[in-house]
Amino acid sequence: MDYQAFFSTALEGLKAERRYRLFAELERLAGRFPAALWHSGEGPREITVWCSNDYLGMGQHLSVVRAMTETAMRMGAGAGGTRNTSGNNHAVVEL
Repeated sequence: MDYQAFFSTALEGLKAERRYRLFAELERLAGRFPAALWHSGEGPREITVWCSNDYLGMGQHLSVVRAMTETAMRMGAGAGGTRNTSGNNHAVVEL
């Protein structure tokens, strides 16, 4: 079976039916909360994003970024898997 052709046809069908989900490609601008760049087919454009989980902008606060950087240097970055397969992260339990 030609899986590439099968999936290409299926994807084209979803797109033709307007059921293929597209996500906005955003680039947060550190130090300029809530500004972000939206990268669309027409090129980048600055927008305002109020609907993120970081609605207070703490993800860009110097103390928070410093703590994240120090922790990543000590423990590495990435989850490695779900808690079901990889266990709980000790730092998260302490938090």
